[in-house]
Amino acid sequence: HALAVTSDNDLAHNNLAYLYTDRGELDKAISHFEAASRIRSRKLDPHYNVGSAFVQMNLADALGLKGQADEAMLHYEEAIKLVPNYADAYYNRGNILFANGRVDEAIADWEKTLQIQPNDADAHTCLGNALLRQGLRTEAIAHYEKAMVLAPEDPHSRNNIAWLLATSSDATIRDGAKAVGFANEAVQLSGGREPSFLRTLAAAYAESGRFSEAVAAARQASVIATMQGKTKLANSLEKDLVLYRSHLPLRENSFSN
Repeated sequence: HALAVTSDNDLAHNNLAYLYTDRGELDKAISHFEAASRIRSRKLDPHYNVGSAFVQMNLADALGLKGQADEAMLHYEEAIKLVPNYADAYYNRGNILFANGRVDEAIADWEKTLQIQPNDADAHTCLGNALLRQGLRTEAIAHYEKAMVLAPEDPHSRNNIAWLLATSSDATIRDGAKAVGFANEAVQLSGGREPSFLRTLAAAYAESGRFSEAVAAARQASVIATMQGKTKLANSLEKDLVLYRSHLPLRENSFSN
């Protein structure tokens, strides 16, 4: 209705694009974000820059979801050009870069995010993930711990640090008791509905020598993963179960999910 009665309404285009994004209709979302961007581009006064950068970032996010990473990068650049300390733009661009294997660039963007917003728990978690991918386990743990303090209700940093403490190939990193504690917290915070968190709990039990509990947790995770259609995870859990039934812990440096 707003589009019908108001000409050049960039806000209406932006909101409609959100609606289409939620519905998974990304082509329509991108079209409306582009329309909003065109309208904003005619507003040259600097006090419009924040709103224009917001639209550019939204367009970049939608392009990223569509798998058009190169096009997304152009619009993140435009957003950052308009607002140089735009933490959300750096954070979101980092997610796209990381998903496309550009880990060093993702690390740089998340470090920039934290320079601007030091208490961004999600950025600490993402940076921990990227550092872990680079084999920098101690540095990853430091960021996971920071994220846990900043976001006590978020299970992801707890799951990630528990996975590392349970499965790392570096014996100086592993700590089964701590892993069980963090993994239990992640499972409880997620209501026991996330199979990857239960997989981490099983690995933590195994690292602690509690193999019957590891088997039980892994079986529960496998059932939930299968029900949720997460075939790859369910297959990994079946391999985990072979180890636990043989009283062997899991050793793996990749993420549990």
